[in-house]
Amino acid sequence: MKLNTSFASKSFLLKIVMWISASVLLIVGILSVIIYWNAQSLMISKESDNSKKILLQVKYNTNLMNETISRLTQSLYINNDITSIMYAEQENMVDVITRINNVVNSLNSSYPYIHSISVYNRNLNQFYNAGSPIFFDDPQVLALFKSDQILPKLKPIFRDIHKVVNGGNKSERVLSYFMYETATKIENPNGAVVINVKPEWLLGNIKQINMVDRQKGNNIYILDSNGNYINEDDNQEDPAKLTWLKDEVKRHTQETLSAESESSFKSKYMDTQYLVTYLYIDSINMTLLKIQPTLEVYGYIQGFKTSIIFITLIFLVMAIVISVSISRKIYSPIGNLVQTISSNRLHPFQQRGKGDEISYLDYVYKQSMEKLKLYDKQLYQYGDVMKHYWLNRILTENLKLDTAELASIFQEMKIALPLDTSYAVLLLKIDNYKDFQQRFSSKDKETIRYAMINIASECISRTYINEGLDLKDDHVVLILSIPQAAEHVESTVTSLIQEAQQYVGQFYKITFTASISPLSTTIESLHNLYNKSLDQTVYRFHYGHHAILDATVLLLHENNAKTGYAKKLEENLQDALRKRDLTAIDDTMKLIFHEIRQLNYYNALASTFRLLETVKKTLESSSEPAMPSLMIDLSSFSLQLMEKETLDSIYETIMDALKDSLQTMPGEPAKKLNHYVVDTVSDYIETHYHDPSLCLASIATMMKISQRRLGNLFKEAKQVSVSDYINETRLAKAAQLLSENNISVREIVEKIGVINETYFFSLFKKHFGVTPKEYALKSNVKQLIHSKNDLEF
Repeated sequence: MKLNTSFASKSFLLKIVMWISASVLLIVGILSVIIYWNAQSLMISKESDNSKKILLQVKYNTNLMNETISRLTQSLYINNDITSIMYAEQENMVDVITRINNVVNSLNSSYPYIHSISVYNRNLNQFYNAGSPIFFDDPQVLALFKSDQILPKLKPIFRDIHKVVNGGNKSERVLSYFMYETATKIENPNGAVVINVKPEWLLGNIKQINMVDRQKGNNIYILDSNGNYINEDDNQEDPAKLTWLKDEVKRHTQETLSAESESSFKSKYMDTQYLVTYLYIDSINMTLLKIQPTLEVYGYIQGFKTSIIFITLIFLVMAIVISVSISRKIYSPIGNLVQTISSNRLHPFQQRGKGDEISYLDYVYKQSMEKLKLYDKQLYQYGDVMKHYWLNRILTENLKLDTAELASIFQEMKIALPLDTSYAVLLLKIDNYKDFQQRFSSKDKETIRYAMINIASECISRTYINEGLDLKDDHVVLILSIPQAAEHVESTVTSLIQEAQQYVGQFYKITFTASISPLSTTIESLHNLYNKSLDQTVYRFHYGHHAILDATVLLLHENNAKTGYAKKLEENLQDALRKRDLTAIDDTMKLIFHEIRQLNYYNALASTFRLLETVKKTLESSSEPAMPSLMIDLSSFSLQLMEKETLDSIYETIMDALKDSLQTMPGEPAKKLNHYVVDTVSDYIETHYHDPSLCLASIATMMKISQRRLGNLFKEAKQVSVSDYINETRLAKAAQLLSENNISVREIVEKIGVINETYFFSLFKKHFGVTPKEYALKSNVKQLIHSKNDLEF
């Protein structure tokens, strides 16, 4: 039980021991296998060398005997007795027998392997033989002489001659040496001497070698120049095996394409692998073969294999002992760390679930990192808040701080702006801000403003050091550090801001207008620069959305002394309105708006109201009354005029209203809805939903339109009544407050303009299917899950 507990508490130690032991065993095993296979290869190579040595010894003996027979053949060819027989022109048998006997007597004692001697006389066309009947004709030799084939001189030819015995032919195998001379290569020889040697001088040596290892399967064979076995009968081998051996040698010599006279290879026959060694004897034009089963060779290393296994087991035991010692030293710091951490935690290591010490340390590490991330996040948020606080004060307050104080604050808050340079304020104002507020939630709006700062700061930072600030309104600000010697600052910043506008529009589908302040050399002047850049943004009214405004360009508007557009253009517009000439109206409108764009902001705004009043009075005094819908549009348009951000939108709104009404023929029912009235009502509800007195009657009274007319217009456009739209707007705001703020339902009811709390509960549950408290609980759970995922990421 104690042993199990010990292993359970030190499972990683056990793993270390097992891994080290397994590694040592693997290394020793691999080395043992390598040694064993190398020993096999070495043994095969050694045995191949031994076989070559045997064949070389046989070759040496063969060459020695061949040289002896060749010299004998040459000496006989010039022997007087042989010469007399070979060139005699008349046959004298007594003389032939006498001379042949002389030759035979001189050879019998010295050359016991001589089988017979044949002398060919071309003049008499007769063979004379010693060692066989004197008139024995050698048909094979005779056939060779009669053919066109050139016989090899002094090269043994293995053949079977037939000796006449008692009227029959007896088969005898001999090695024949030829010696002759011819005047030309194509003529038959004038005479020839043939010495037939018994093959025992060659085969006897090989036969003795084969008898030693015959039971083990070792054999030596001889192949003649035609690829036939000379000693086939002596070996008593399977003919199929001999055929296989001959084919394998032939295939090996062809595949290797080698000119080597000796080589060895392994090949398999009938599931038995053999080591084949061959040696070519060029002096006699024959090949020696030696075949040996590889199992016999491998049998020599079986004892070596047992030794390797024994050594491996010894190393394994030593590896386990050494690995335990090494593992304890490796584990010691890990065990101490686990014990130290475990002793200071609520859940010690012994009470963990599955896993070893490393998994426990990993678990503790992840928990610690989560806490550190949370701490870093809190610390970063604190630092970011303080940095935002000081930048906000520098921009919005006229601070009077000396250089040392500013340097200390900038260093502590990690503000990157240097103190010895020029500065400019770049203000980025969100276009269509009302639509921006309606489209996005509070969190999304904060994210987009943050993205605007980051993207613009990233683009600007390629040229100028800058710091960004979110003022929690319809704009964000960048403070730029401009080097003293910098040139073309406005054009450089403009090109960089255009790039930022492109990225923001691409990813967030919004636009913003940029305002670049003049330069200043002191931090204290940033307050004035901010106000200047903020004042410049009103000229978005002139230049439209997505504009980039700088003080140099806007100075032309500020210095313009005109207060309005030309009186002549106003008269032309009145005349076109009376004639209901849309083309003339449009042309005149374009000229009027062109002149308005040249004015300063306040005169341009006043001129716009003047233009609207002129259109309204002209239509009212026209002999042909305007459509009722147009009169309503013009009456309600003055309420929307202050919400229009650009002259282009005002121009389009007026022209759309005029086209919708003036293109309708007299007597034709007005089918087009007055969307300006509907938009005004919608905007008013979304900005005044917190007013408890908000209702159809109060809105109709303010717009000077009957309740019936206003209600019908709104419902026809929105497919919902004014009262229902008010309730939906209030409920949407209540849901947003429940999700984003930790306030009570009573406070929410007061904020959205509902007097009766019970009525609010009824409306909320009918719309969302749950009570306000249940809705808030679900929202909090979703936020917790989202926060957890952010931490894990």
